Amino acid sequence: MTVIALAGDWHGNTAWAIARIRAVAERGVSTLLHLGDFGIWPGNSGAKFLRKVERTCAERDVALLVTPGNHEDWGRLTRLWENPRRRDPVSGDALPLYLTEHIAVLPRGYAWEIDGRRFVSLGGAPSVDFPGRTEGKSWWREERIQPADVERTIRNGAGADVMLAHDSPDEPWWTSQVEAIVRGGNGWSWTDEALAHAAVGRERMSEAFLGVKPRLLVHGHYHLAGEATVQIPGVDYEQRIWSLDCDGAAGNVRYLDLQSLTDPRWAR
Repeated sequence: MTVIALAGDWHGNTAWAIARIRAVAERGVSTLLHLGDFGIWPGNSGAKFLRKVERTCAERDVALLVTPGNHEDWGRLTRLWENPRRRDPVSGDALPLYLTEHIAVLPRGYAWEIDGRRFVSLGGAPSVDFPGRTEGKSWWREERIQPADVERTIRNGAGADVMLAHDSPDEPWWTSQVEAIVRGGNGWSWTDEALAHAAVGRERMSEAFLGVKPRLLVHGHYHLAGEATVQIPGVDYEQRIWSLDCDGAAGNVRYLDLQSLTDPRWAR
């Protein structure tokens, strides 16, 4: 039985990240897939976080693959992926970006296999709080999923067993917990522009989800834990959706048995 770990948002929380990596390694798990808002930030805080997380991954022999979130330094990621050496020479698609020896960032639409199971990654999301952030310092336009990203994800990942994302698809392809947040009114006093901005992200995630038709989609972003089973019309298998919570919450990490595509539900 091959088991991997999946984690929701860590927000550059070094102590939490180190503890989770150690817990994963103690279970004999060597691959951790992170679903964004990891902590790829500019300046000393971002560098210090990566350095300490890398040290723990090296000590515990854990490979950490990041599907980037909205709150990452997309300016840096975009610049690095513009380098032809970091792109596939045949397709021109971006390749995984190794920020350290054990920590790689997955580009949008990247597909690969782990122990016979096919995965595809589609990172990013629109920040609903962008009006209060500073472009180029705490917010980057490149965070938003573009139609070309959706097309690439479907082209490379159609039929993948597992789809990794930061944002959630829109209704009805979401968990009840995400639905409650979206339908719960504007309790945070976001502007209409910001709410519309966020809705576009979910719509593009829905398009990608319906095109890929994964057996399992896992996402973060909403800082809650949930699970749902849905059925895409015309597909002869069900699709399960997992929402993962953020740092500080019990629902931040789940495990996935690649043979059964289920959570072994070890005592946390």
